[in-house]
Amino acid sequence: MYKERKKQAKKTFGNFPFLSVIFSVSLSLLLLGIFSLFLISSIEVRKVIQENTEVNIFLNKNISSNQVDKIKRTLFTKDYILSKDESTLKYISSSDAAEEFSKEIGEDFVNFLGSNPLRDLIILKISSDFFEKESLENIESDILKVPGVYEVDYSKEMIENINSNVRNISLVFGGIFITLFLISIILINNTLRIALFSQRFLIRSMQLVGATANYILKPFIFRGIIYGFISGILSSAILYSLVLLINERINESNMIIGIEKLSIIFISLIVTGMLIVMFSTYTSVNKYLNSSLDDLYK
Repeated sequence: MYKERKKQAKKTFGNFPFLSVIFSVSLSLLLLGIFSLFLISSIEVRKVIQENTEVNIFLNKNISSNQVDKIKRTLFTKDYILSKDESTLKYISSSDAAEEFSKEIGEDFVNFLGSNPLRDLIILKISSDFFEKESLENIESDILKVPGVYEVDYSKEMIENINSNVRNISLVFGGIFITLFLISIILINNTLRIALFSQRFLIRSMQLVGATANYILKPFIFRGIIYGFISGILSSAILYSLVLLINERINESNMIIGIEKLSIIFISLIVTGMLIVMFSTYTSVNKYLNSSLDDLYK
């Protein structure tokens, strides 16, 4: 009979309900993953908006093509441009601009005025790293120093609004993420406390036969790490399925965010799941290790 009880104790020691823990942890991690996905997507959208904001560079009248080429080469050396290819910089001559404007209004305004009042124009795209007000002012001053440049124009009010909205959204998102993270920890911790409740007398029995705290903790923490790993994998798989579904509905050619950033989210979910479950398991088991016999009956 003693051998039978000992065998049963060894079999169940360190074990706690599988499905309830996996479900609770996976749900909490999935919630964090969805919000992380939304957060990164909003950052990507902001970056796209910033990098598609154009700076108009008006050139001097009667400027030669050699001077225009020299201005282009000078601009390509600047570290604030979006990239070093032609898509970053677009040149529109005054004659092309006049022709396009005449089509829009349906009248040849050059013949009416007797001259073309428009100037040659270079449209430049700026890197999102230089989207702050001070940086753009420095860029404007730097471009105006280039020989042949008459004026630099960009939508200052729109950029200020974008920067202001980005700061406000970042604060809101940061607060929501911290709140969700704390809720996830509390939810997982309570789930594990309930799951380990049935093991409290077994833990006390192990203490009475001389088992050390580390010896008792080890199987629980090991199993907790496994549960956290499984939950991270499961939540990542569900999140990836959601991304594929959204991508199919919205955009069939590209992922809503890059696979590299998705991989970071998935790895973070797995690591977070393992750490939270390990920590919660440790605190829950440690509570029963330090509880009196009367407390175990409460």
